[in-house]
Amino acid sequence: MFNKLCVAIAGMSLLLNWNIAQAAQVPIAVFPDPAQFGTVPLKSTGFPLTLFVSNVSANSVDVTGMTISGTNSGDFAFSGPACLGTLLANQTCQMNMTLTPSAMGNRVASLAIVVTGVQNPISVPLSGTGGNPIPNITSLSPPSAYVGSPSLKLTVNGSGFLLSSVVFWENSPLFTSYVSGTQITAQVPASDLTNTGSAFVYVTNPGPGGGTSPFLNFGIIALDPNLNSVSPISLVAGTSSSSIVLNGGNFMTGARVLLNGNPIPTTYISSGQLQAQLSTSVLAKAQIAQLAVSNPPPGGVSSTVTFNVTFPANVRILDLPANDLVWDPFARRIYASIPSSYGAKGNSVAVINPSNGGIGPYFFAGSEPTKLALSSDAKYLYAGLNGNGSVQRLVLPKFALDTDVSLGAGIFGGVNTASDLQVSPGDSHTFAVSIGGGCCGGGPLEFFKNATQLPNTVSSAQISDIVFAGASTLYGFCCGTVSQVGVDVNGGTLIKQFNGLVNGDDIEFDSGLIYGSDGQVLNPQTGDLVGTFDVTGSCCGSATQVLPDRTINRTFVLGNTPFFNSFGITSYNLSKFTPVGVTSLAQLSGNTTPTFIRWGSNGLAFILQSGCCGNPSSQVVVVQSPEMLLTAGGGSNPAPVASTLSPASVTHGGWNFTLAIQGKGFVPGSQVTWNGNQRTVGYMSPTKLTVYVPWSDIVSPGTSVVVVKNPSPGGGTSTALNFSIN
Repeated sequence: MFNKLCVAIAGMSLLLNWNIAQAAQVPIAVFPDPAQFGTVPLKSTGFPLTLFVSNVSANSVDVTGMTISGTNSGDFAFSGPACLGTLLANQTCQMNMTLTPSAMGNRVASLAIVVTGVQNPISVPLSGTGGNPIPNITSLSPPSAYVGSPSLKLTVNGSGFLLSSVVFWENSPLFTSYVSGTQITAQVPASDLTNTGSAFVYVTNPGPGGGTSPFLNFGIIALDPNLNSVSPISLVAGTSSSSIVLNGGNFMTGARVLLNGNPIPTTYISSGQLQAQLSTSVLAKAQIAQLAVSNPPPGGVSSTVTFNVTFPANVRILDLPANDLVWDPFARRIYASIPSSYGAKGNSVAVINPSNGGIGPYFFAGSEPTKLALSSDAKYLYAGLNGNGSVQRLVLPKFALDTDVSLGAGIFGGVNTASDLQVSPGDSHTFAVSIGGGCCGGGPLEFFKNATQLPNTVSSAQISDIVFAGASTLYGFCCGTVSQVGVDVNGGTLIKQFNGLVNGDDIEFDSGLIYGSDGQVLNPQTGDLVGTFDVTGSCCGSATQVLPDRTINRTFVLGNTPFFNSFGITSYNLSKFTPVGVTSLAQLSGNTTPTFIRWGSNGLAFILQSGCCGNPSSQVVVVQSPEMLLTAGGGSNPAPVASTLSPASVTHGGWNFTLAIQGKGFVPGSQVTWNGNQRTVGYMSPTKLTVYVPWSDIVSPGTSVVVVKNPSPGGGTSTALNFSIN
């Protein structure tokens, strides 16, 4: 018995000595050990716990691995890098670990540290407790209520809700009922719904763990919604179905967006934002639409904002510092006057192909060419030369320098210059010049035939802008006064004036009416104002330019109008004075000049200045939009019928002439070919077209074939008509 006891004691002593020896061989110490993470809300990551791993030996050691194992190992994780690698003698490394409890209650695991030369991994117990979750709110139902509503039940949707969860309204607890872990309800008293605005709503869970959710706003809505803006402000016609966002306030759940008074599919986002879906059919054609928001009963309807479905357009910006532009329908080119500041190509007339944006050649014109005027047969191009105070005539098509007519000396010194320049439509050798600066610095109106000044000058009226209404009538304009001038072989005579009816910085004439750049339309036969286009004017008298075309019943306004808050071209119904649609030029910025011209059947061009009130930096902008100019997109076209030509023949070797085609089924997009080559066409009516035939088409005797073609959809080609060149 004694021997057995001695043997047992000896065995225990050997085991104890062996363990002490092993402990002495462990060079790593961990603090804290065990690692306790405390109580952490369910499925939330607690604050990182810092562990210190120390080399307690006199030699370097290598830590080669760390793993987490045990019952709830998935709940524990390293936060950042682990302490792996070599630890020098007495060196300490720190690392962070976290607990994210996947269930409530005790969570345990262990950290195993592998050290080179140590037979068994060093184990550190890990423990913590999963506490009550932090609640989260995803939505409120209803998300809003009308101001003055009675007490209501608020449903709060989310996650992490408990029987002990409490809903707070502006930091005041509400009576709360538990439905499920994802839904609770609360009773909102009527006293909390007496003022418009928003109230923040959140949920709290008690400890252990627990916490406070993020908040959501509950809208207390006035009956009538407020609509402030829409994004985007426009879409191009032909765009597929697209969504828009409307911003404002007092939007109630169930609010609908109205497009021109009709409801469209609407998604409620918040009391300040709605999303609406525009169908492909709504976006098929250009229109100026009115958007509004309608709240469900007993709510009302907001005021409207404008949304534009814009005309498709091809826009070319030419870095050409032009002073003026004219269109030659025979050569199918735009001519631009170029100042000396353009360097080697300055003091010239540049030729522009508007169809492709090509520029050149350049033809020398004289010192500082500014205003341009083209005779009706495009035989002569007149250029006002501000550098030497004259008008230079150039003979086309070679731009040969012809007569140079001096405008004389200015009354305050220097030379007179042309503030405007026009050629008589009845005589390509007769032209009118308004002397002086811009409005309101207009001077006398002088007339010339070739190089000879005609005796009758209009000096009793200030005139800075002129336009011929025919060979015997001219209208001048300056400072809100329209002057009617009779024209004959002796020059001009002031007939009468119209004061204060037309405003802006220039006028246009079309089909017996005068159009001011501020939108007014005057009938000079009666002296009555026919109507006014709603446009916006600002810097230097007018920020808009007006271009009427009665043949297609449209007026085009360049600039910012009330119907588009960016730069663009607004098309108006000419007879009704109402807007039709907009071509967006929002990519451009600057100020308009009086130069705003039509070219071809589907193009417009203008000069854009970089600064207000005469800043010389400018660009030429060329716009092509068949839909805006009604040459495309108008529905099915008829087949054209060409009946007669007038004249039916000419003598070969002559100059440019216009050819009238009579028939039926003509449309603004009708095209005419001359021996298969397309020519410039002027649409006059469904029964008449004007064709601009260049001199190069009648160089030799023979017979030319004239054909009218209407574009698709529908459309077709007329029977060919023969034209004799004698």
